[in-house]
Amino acid sequence: MDRLDQSGVILGRVVFNHQCRVSGREALSDLVDAAADYLQRLGRRCDAGRAALISRVRGTGPGASFGNFIAAIENEFPFALQSPFEECATAAGAVLPLGAALGQERDDALLKLRFEAGSVDLPMHAHEHSARFIFAVSGRGFFHVSSQSVDSFDGRDIRYVPIRPRDALMFMPGTMHTFSAPNEPLVLFSYHAPYVPLDDPRQYTLPTERVYPMQIPDVPPGQVACDPAWSVLN
Repeated sequence: MDRLDQSGVILGRVVFNHQCRVSGREALSDLVDAAADYLQRLGRRCDAGRAALISRVRGTGPGASFGNFIAAIENEFPFALQSPFEECATAAGAVLPLGAALGQERDDALLKLRFEAGSVDLPMHAHEHSARFIFAVSGRGFFHVSSQSVDSFDGRDIRYVPIRPRDALMFMPGTMHTFSAPNEPLVLFSYHAPYVPLDDPRQYTLPTERVYPMQIPDVPPGQVACDPAWSVLN
């Protein structure tokens, strides 16, 4: 099995906020607006085709912390997780509609998702009517993705990438994917653009060939190494 290719599209840098201390409302607005900006850039580069990318979020100045952003949002907007999520008994989720939270006319939402340790039963699926930007908040897990469409999916083209705190993923509508958390819980913030209600049949699509993370060939033994991409300082 090949890891998700991390060399790829250069979309430029979107700064969430120049301030170290922000309110939950400010943090929420900055976070989701940055996610929306990145998705728009990706859509223009990929001609609205299927695509999935990964990056990292980090602070670059004194006191700047992604963790502070997350804490500010959760303090002001508590998420009441409910299970099952997308028919997965080991996953729980909660929805924060952004129009109501920010007092604006919006059709997007931010969800908090938690996969319990041992979550390997959410099948490969696609969101054909909505794009996603995912922030990893805590824990460890894997993102599984395929270049095949829902109609052509046969389970033979599945790649993966490990997910840990401060990782950021985004993918366009129709991208076949799933998450797993075999060894410890995984908590994500998932930005949906636009938001399709969870009870709407259009929310997600399962292919004819059902493939679960537990059926995907074993991930190779864990490694500790530097990321392949380095920034030149001087």
